[in-house]
Amino acid sequence: MDEDVLPLMSSGIETMAFLNQFVVHTVQFLNRFSTVCEEKLADLSLF
Repeated sequence: MDEDVLPLMSSGIETMAFLNQFVVHTVQFLNRFSTVCEEKLADLSLF
């Protein structure tokens, strides 16, 4: 019975690791995008 449970747990862990990596990369992209937007808005507000 334990043999049947282990692959399911391993698969779930791999799925969570993939999802976690996706979220981290997405948040990093959004943070960089936000920084660029703020810098451009600050440059525009100087004129």
